[in-house]
Amino acid sequence: MAGGFYTGGGATVIMDLSPIVYGNVFHSGSGPDRHIRRKTQEVAYLASEKAPVKTGRLAASIRVDQNRNELGRFAFGFKVYTKVRYAHFVHEGTGPSVRWGGEKSMKFLGTNQYTGEYVYPNVVFHPGISAQPFLQNALIAMVGP
Repeated sequence: MAGGFYTGGGATVIMDLSPIVYGNVFHSGSGPDRHIRRKTQEVAYLASEKAPVKTGRLAASIRVDQNRNELGRFAFGFKVYTKVRYAHFVHEGTGPSVRWGGEKSMKFLGTNQYTGEYVYPNVVFHPGISAQPFLQNALIAMVGP
């Protein structure tokens, strides 16, 4: 899924095309504002729990911040985001593609893995990766389907 609106639990949240969640409220510091802040922090915690782990960098990079307007001042609501460059590809997945390598840029263990010989192909046909929508799943878990 690439974006969408979710309503439930007394809040409306927006899923942006890149993996960012916005929760909007009316008055900064008000009761609803504090409630949405807590809910947004819970979404961030669930997203870090649901994020796929290879190095742990993606899960550790998930943050909560208050929205800002065009002038850079705090605006109403909060967002859950990550600045890891590959987060969108993990969240949305990728299709099959051809990867072109330069000299020794792609290294694979050769046919005889016991001798430790490596093969350096010029082209690789990558099958793509399936989507792992960790942020969307956290959002649905908090707000409901």
